Amino acid sequence: MMVFFRLFFQGIRDLFRVPWSLCMTLAAITLVCFLGGAFLLVLHNFNLQIEARHGNVQFQIFWNTQADKEEVQKTWAGLSAMEGVVNVRTFTPDQALDVLGESFQKNIDLDWMKGRSPLPPTAILDCQVPDAEQTKWAQSTLSTLKALPHVEKVSFNPLQVDLLTSWVGFTKMAFWPVIVFLLLVVALVVGNTIKLALLTRREELEILRFVGASRAYIQFPLLVGGLFQGVMGSALALGLLGLAFHFIKDLLNIPPLWITISFLPSMHCLTMLGLLGAVGMLSSLVALRN
Repeated sequence: MMVFFRLFFQGIRDLFRVPWSLCMTLAAITLVCFLGGAFLLVLHNFNLQIEARHGNVQFQIFWNTQADKEEVQKTWAGLSAMEGVVNVRTFTPDQALDVLGESFQKNIDLDWMKGRSPLPPTAILDCQVPDAEQTKWAQSTLSTLKALPHVEKVSFNPLQVDLLTSWVGFTKMAFWPVIVFLLLVVALVVGNTIKLALLTRREELEILRFVGASRAYIQFPLLVGGLFQGVMGSALALGLLGLAFHFIKDLLNIPPLWITISFLPSMHCLTMLGLLGAVGMLSSLVALRN
């Protein structure tokens, strides 16, 4: 166990033998990770805004003006139990008349029509769009609502579903190519640094082999060096990203946008640290084999 820790810290100390190379490597990894983190930050906030603003679909249901009031109210009571429904707002003919009057900003008095409103009983359903088969769900819900007793018309904006579906498809298409490209750049940077370390320590490594040191004994510190560079570069990138976030988090939180920018979740940050550390080790291993 003591040998393990000694080799572990030796791998970190060896990096500082060429501080200029280490600084350049960390700068390159930090820049690449910062760009990747910024991409993830933009993607994360776009997803939050899409879910908040377009993740819900609104159905507006109009009943026949001659429909029985009690029967309509019984139907209203069961709307909240439908799949995906998160909020139900109902309007009797007189309540719908009040809403219409408010839209005129009290320039037109409609109180004289109370009790004989020509407007139909109306319900507005706010529904959460499921993660899969959004279009199929929307068509099924629309058919179910149209089949309700005495329903005359159901309206909704299909562009809300299309927008959500298109954005989800775009994020899935764009996410992995960008992430894979950034990881390859990090792997090349760390691999070249390890190769440089092997060249500068060639004589030392040959002496270790001559005195009988095992391959694992020689390679383990270099693998630790790759791990250290990956973790340190991603940690510095997250620090810079957090600093940039501090200055831009309220940039769009102004009328009429009122958009609050959120930082990456903790799980995303931990994944970035672990993933870049693993890439550093793998690129070190490839450099050693070559």
